[in-house]
Amino acid sequence: MKTNYRKRITLLIILTFALTACQSNWQIPLSTNGQASGEIDRGEVAFYIEKSLEETESVPLGQLLYHNGFSLIDQIEFTSESGEPKTFVWDEIAETTIISEKGEITVGEQKFEPVCINVATSTLVDEINYRILDIAPTITDALGLPDLPGAQGQVRWSAQGPIDQAVMIFLDGLQYEKLLSLIDQGVLPFFQNLNTIHAGLSVYPPITTSASAALLASTPPQEAGVYGYGYRTTDSPTLFDLAAENNRNIIAVEGASLSFNLRNADTILSGDRDGNGFSDDNVFANSLKVIDSNLPDILYIHFHEIDDMGHAYGPNSTAYESAITRVDQYLSEIYEALPENTLIVIFADHGMHATSDGGNHGTLTAIDMVIPIVFLEK
Repeated sequence: MKTNYRKRITLLIILTFALTACQSNWQIPLSTNGQASGEIDRGEVAFYIEKSLEETESVPLGQLLYHNGFSLIDQIEFTSESGEPKTFVWDEIAETTIISEKGEITVGEQKFEPVCINVATSTLVDEINYRILDIAPTITDALGLPDLPGAQGQVRWSAQGPIDQAVMIFLDGLQYEKLLSLIDQGVLPFFQNLNTIHAGLSVYPPITTSASAALLASTPPQEAGVYGYGYRTTDSPTLFDLAAENNRNIIAVEGASLSFNLRNADTILSGDRDGNGFSDDNVFANSLKVIDSNLPDILYIHFHEIDDMGHAYGPNSTAYESAITRVDQYLSEIYEALPENTLIVIFADHGMHATSDGGNHGTLTAIDMVIPIVFLEK
């Protein structure tokens, strides 16, 4: 009896090991427009599950697609063992499609265990050449600083003359398409007078923390150690670290609170001091005070209201559009107050998509990933 029991236990251990080994080795080949382009495997999924600060058994499929080099997608096709493909418009399923550590993909109420995934990329891939990663290298070059260690962005602008200071103006949650629409309507005088507004790419997930790390460190989130929601600092060298090491001073004018750790910057929290429900007017006032009395080598200005109105009312709401028009006026006055020989960089961290109760962002879709980037010399 004991011998049979031991045999059964041994067999159970062997079967468990075999099943675990099979599970640990699954791979789903990826193709781009029909051409092989990598694979998703269990290790990648397990990595992002482990890095999530929330208890979860799955991750957004967009996370794994971005990990494998995809940013702007038109359609996605799952092919099952029977050889029957199922095609979806990616933007319609991006927000709700997840993949588990077992390799099971859930799209709404449908479940797939595909043997391969084919991704049809968007035509925008060839049209968008700027990235949020480019901002820090461009500023270091303009200010004559050494190269930022580990930076993966490119220098995207060359000064016409000496640059004494750089001003970074962060327009949280500004949707690129909405910006262009309001310019066409003639309601944004400052933006209308700019020669070029570049379409740029944020990073995945397109949220403030991940984008801030990419902005300051010029590296993708997975390399900056900012994997998504809840991560608020990076160990990677940042633009502000580099500037401080080279005896440059940095001032950051923020809203009511810090979205991300801005180490080596003297931070001014503006809050809603006049009690009108907004912080942007106070950010604007504090920015003018800094410009008038103590303009640093790098001035970082973070406007939050566009994002706040987008979440509350949606990107097609009057409240969202009004927040953009107010910021346009702030930008005009900030520009006029700045001295000559200033590089001004205006950018968003992510876009905004409409939801049933307002707006949100964080998906691997063009409306969330494509951002405006402006380089302007005064």
